[in-house]
Amino acid sequence: MKWLGFWTLPGLVSGVQLFFADQRLALHPYAWWQALATTLPAWYLWGLLSLVVAWLGRRFRVDRANFGRHFFIHLGASLDLALLQLVAAVGVQDLLHAAAGEPFLFTQKLVDNFTLFYHWNVLIYWTILAVVHARDYHRDLEDRRAALAGLERRLVARPTAERLLVENDGRSFFVRTSDVDWMEAAKNYVRLHVGDTTHVLRSTLSALEARLDPEQFRRVSRSALVNLDRVREVQPWFHGDAVVILESGARVVLSRRYRANLLSAPVT
Repeated sequence: MKWLGFWTLPGLVSGVQLFFADQRLALHPYAWWQALATTLPAWYLWGLLSLVVAWLGRRFRVDRANFGRHFFIHLGASLDLALLQLVAAVGVQDLLHAAAGEPFLFTQKLVDNFTLFYHWNVLIYWTILAVVHARDYHRDLEDRRAALAGLERRLVARPTAERLLVENDGRSFFVRTSDVDWMEAAKNYVRLHVGDTTHVLRSTLSALEARLDPEQFRRVSRSALVNLDRVREVQPWFHGDAVVILESGARVVLSRRYRANLLSAPVT
């Protein structure tokens, strides 16, 4: 109903304009129903074609990166769809006149409509494309805002640990999470690798991961987390896996399952 109402509105406006213009200028002016029967189908056809324009707009975005190539794709599409709409609109009028038993000069009407409306149809295509781009931009902006709001709520609800309490030879002391290069699971313990030193923490890797800042530590396998600030490079390995090389020279396997988790990290 929204779709029908949206495309009915310009059809009604065009019908009123056509009716009053014919009253002043035409030798045989349209009646009300004839004016509406001429304009409403034309706009309903654009309603159907707008689905094609929307698909093309999302498939070939006219953005800064692809402006030159995609602009000419849409230029060609606008010329083709503008002509298709004219032929279809005149065809609908031919059917309506045939049903009413009235004569209709298809070729002459097509030439007249081409002269009067073709350039407007091209502009309608680009207007629809602009609306699609604006709507998608607004939706993406709202999605990003919602994602940021969700992240802020999670960070507020779950404070991240900046220090971890470890034990060594009967002594207890704190290790800053920012100093940790990477962590690995060892049954019910976690080994914290800080340079050449290794500390053992009584915890599971999953429980510890829940306490860490997800923007700093990312899981690279079922048994390892790395500090993004200490990652030097990522090298491909076998079967889709990779090797993460840290600033300390340590090499940690990046499994294929967690590849996107690491490589989707934001660059700062």
